[in-house]
Amino acid sequence: MDKRVILFLMFLGLLSGGGLAQDRVLSGKVVLDDGAALSIATQVKLICQGITVQQVYTDIGGIFSFQINFGGSGPNSPLHIDGPVFSATSSGMNVGSGGSNNKGSMRYDSINLSTCELEAQLAGFLSDKISLGRRKTLGNDVGVIVLHRSARAEAATISLKTLTAPKDAKKAYEKALKELGKEKTNLAKISRELEKAVKIYPEFAAAWQLLGEVRLELKDQPAARQAFEQAMAADSQYANPYIGLAMLEIDEGRWEEAARFSGQALERDSQLVRAHYFHALANSSLGRLDVAEESALHVQKSSTARNYPLTHYILGWIMSQKGDFQAAAAEYRRFLEISPSSLIGQRLQDQLSRWTADGRIPTLQSSEKQAKRHDTF
Repeated sequence: MDKRVILFLMFLGLLSGGGLAQDRVLSGKVVLDDGAALSIATQVKLICQGITVQQVYTDIGGIFSFQINFGGSGPNSPLHIDGPVFSATSSGMNVGSGGSNNKGSMRYDSINLSTCELEAQLAGFLSDKISLGRRKTLGNDVGVIVLHRSARAEAATISLKTLTAPKDAKKAYEKALKELGKEKTNLAKISRELEKAVKIYPEFAAAWQLLGEVRLELKDQPAARQAFEQAMAADSQYANPYIGLAMLEIDEGRWEEAARFSGQALERDSQLVRAHYFHALANSSLGRLDVAEESALHVQKSSTARNYPLTHYILGWIMSQKGDFQAAAAEYRRFLEISPSSLIGQRLQDQLSRWTADGRIPTLQSSEKQAKRHDTF
């Protein structure tokens, strides 16, 4: 998995210990909202912290499965994070080692899937999401993902240019999808098929988008950027390339550009949670408190809010800048409830201790006693 993806997975909760690699399987089914089974292969994504970690395709009956590797690595395995360091510009948030390197550093250990979700993607449909939570075993069926018909999903998250692609371009694209669905994928082969597809049909935005994601896997960031830009040029209403570019800009610490691209994605669909997440992160790093707060609150009001614990840190930092330390402390504590073992969690604990010592916030015990007295009356 590319280091760019690792950077955005850094706030996942951690499992203790390392040990030998263990493979587990997540399996389930995708159906239409009228209960009917699918008649075509459909993409299913495993998304953690707003980033697609793995993607597979169903069979024609809608059945899918993910093989999750704990302790291993490879292009289809979420890598394992410990000790995240994140920092932003001096005008915005800054959590890290105190140095000037805003890309951070990490060492590999192990992760859980508590902030991950599964969703399907099919032209003209909106997908329900399955939040994985803290799963003790991964051998069970995760359930059913339901697809609901939606013109908005077709316009913003699916490129309609796919429907008008020539037969040979579609064939190459489908070969890439088939290879992507294998347990052991050949990324070079996928890249070749996608390059063939866009050569035949330069307006094939979905193929350009997928090519960008594959190039990220191949650790070719400049080529990935070029593919996302081509996808954006091919279909200006397709939101996914803007999100991909926002992610790349955040990786480079280019907060202004990240805010612009995530904002453009939201212009195409104001409900895109991933776009709001990146928008909040970028704008908080720019010191634009109100804009960042609005997007962070949108994420927290969504059904997948638990998958984005960093929004609690963002809101806590914003509240502290506004002088509302009790509200800030409440947000930091919510983050700690979700991700207590991360390095940032320890730093937030230290911050809460300093605020308590300074008298800016009451002790946790005092707050609980006040709450109990309030309940009594």
